[in-house]
Amino acid sequence: MESIKVIALTLATLTTASSAQASFDASIPLQIRQNTNESACPVVPDQNTFVDSQTLSQCGNASLFSTWRPRARFIAPEGWMNDPMGMFLRSDGRFHAGYQSSGMHITGGNSESLQAYSDDFTIWTDFDGFEDYRTLWPSAIYDIRAVFDGSIINPGFNGYPTIFYTSVTFGPLGAVANETEGVETQSMAYTEDDGATWRKLNYGQGGNPIIYEWPEQNLTGFRDPYAFRSKYLSKMLSDNSTSNQTGPVGEWFSTLSGGQTGVGPHLWLYKQKEKDNFVEWDFAGRFFEIGGLRQSWSEWSGNFGINFETAFVARLNETGYANDDGSDDTAVEFIGMGTERGREDHQLHWPLWAAVNYTTNDVGGFTANVLFAGVADWGSSYAFVAVPYEKDGQSRHIMAGWTYEDDEDLVVAKPMGWQGAFTLFRDLSVKYIRNVDPSAPGLYEKGSWGVKNETDGSVTVYTLRQKVVSETINAYRAGSNISTFPNTTLGSEGYTPFETQPSGRFYRLSADFTFENNATQAFGMRVLASEAEYTDIMYDPVAEKLTVNRNNSSILENFGTVTEVGKLRIWPLANQTTKKLSLSVYVDNSVVEIYANDEFALTTRVYPWYSNSTGAGFLSTGANESAVVAGNVELWDGLVNAWPARPDNTSKGLVWDGPIADIWGLYPGY
Repeated sequence: MESIKVIALTLATLTTASSAQASFDASIPLQIRQNTNESACPVVPDQNTFVDSQTLSQCGNASLFSTWRPRARFIAPEGWMNDPMGMFLRSDGRFHAGYQSSGMHITGGNSESLQAYSDDFTIWTDFDGFEDYRTLWPSAIYDIRAVFDGSIINPGFNGYPTIFYTSVTFGPLGAVANETEGVETQSMAYTEDDGATWRKLNYGQGGNPIIYEWPEQNLTGFRDPYAFRSKYLSKMLSDNSTSNQTGPVGEWFSTLSGGQTGVGPHLWLYKQKEKDNFVEWDFAGRFFEIGGLRQSWSEWSGNFGINFETAFVARLNETGYANDDGSDDTAVEFIGMGTERGREDHQLHWPLWAAVNYTTNDVGGFTANVLFAGVADWGSSYAFVAVPYEKDGQSRHIMAGWTYEDDEDLVVAKPMGWQGAFTLFRDLSVKYIRNVDPSAPGLYEKGSWGVKNETDGSVTVYTLRQKVVSETINAYRAGSNISTFPNTTLGSEGYTPFETQPSGRFYRLSADFTFENNATQAFGMRVLASEAEYTDIMYDPVAEKLTVNRNNSSILENFGTVTEVGKLRIWPLANQTTKKLSLSVYVDNSVVEIYANDEFALTTRVYPWYSNSTGAGFLSTGANESAVVAGNVELWDGLVNAWPARPDNTSKGLVWDGPIADIWGLYPGY
């Protein structure tokens, strides 16, 4: 109960220090909000006018709102947005997705949850329109600082969809901030109208916060509950005669993400105490840990850092979600997590996944043991969450993440007037690569794959499959002008523009590149190209790396130019002399999202200034006796407008919260 005391003490101190209303609703003036620079920008992008970042930084708020803004994906109407949260299938068959946001600000601030819904993961509708779209926000003492990530229990409290979220109050917060118990607690709210409005449980005994005591001491975080059901784990628990579990047990589990100072990152497991009781949860031990700080499974697997965030749990088979009790011997268990401070760039983040097996522990829980591990996205993205999706006879697991801007000093963030978007929604499953050459180098090294020696003597490699959902692909195809190109041999060094060029900065490129097993020629595509600006996507079969060179992506010096690098091994097949790279590139203005062989993903950000920086074509480092051949080459020009009910400019301006935010211990918002 120590954290309840912390909250009570904070409340008493706050009440003594101020005459603010007891409800602590975020709509009351805890902060002094002042409008800032609203002037127009004196320059606009064209084909010839050079401009520097310093000039653009003086432009008024949101005066460059549309310049780099994506339009073919999930994105907030304006202001700051980050992690996906609260995703579920509504009773009317539509998909509901929430996200953290701080409207009219360009930094995270006192996060709220905003939400929207879709029939196809592609075309979206705001609740209550784009101007009044808040659905869950700081309104109680236990979450007055922020509403952090949450997941859905459905059916939950009183039989309604219920969000299990992290409620944040006053005090030090973060992996290196000497966080104190009670700053992050776990709370619930439920919806009676499929997500349009949410009602928080009452404050106090039998209500919010639901989980408030730390499971261990000296934590670096205690957030992001991921609630899930697992027939497999439930059966495993009931079959375990050594478990200390007694009495009735609920069907829901939940992870919580964090770590311990000087020890390393952890996921903890909680179990619903009994069915239909959503306010009592039993601690079931450490669920997933690495055993040390900044550990890495392999060069194919990123770095686990010092603290976990935004976890998910998935049991998958070759077609998607495996909702079985262990009878499916093709199913593989996966855990996803965001990691903090294990990377020198990319905001110090890695979005990772691990294939695991489970053993039971002596407190009625499980320990996850890594089989192999990989990267959900090698680029400028984070906070991926995946949820089961069962509809129309299909059992799928759907994942999305957050792609952040690459303007670390926020030089043009105010003129943009918005920050962040989602990646495209992805289907998850297990990918099997059958009949792999058993003499392939590195087959049995630690990596992002497992190996099965089949009874017929052949070798199968398996890993996590991720690909853009078919609904989005179909919508993009239907909304675009399609150009197809003949098979092309990449026989000369350099850039070869396509015969038909994109008309703007919204397009999809795809091609199958075939090359000899011993090829040394690097190859790929150039996008968003003009003479002065261009972005190069290359695969090097020797280094087994896919890179995105951004050195010339923009004439503006404030944007990041770090070359994105991801590892991708293309396995040689028995009795075959060639390999194939299937590459898809989605260009959505400043977002370039790359997929390869249904297993590799890399989302990056580029910000060309010149209006003619739209071009696309092939790249090659040079020809040799076994040149690369590109087939099935297509350009889809146009894509879709993912938010048809919104006007082109949805900015509401920006505000500054003033010095009172610091006095109250809230985030000072800008």
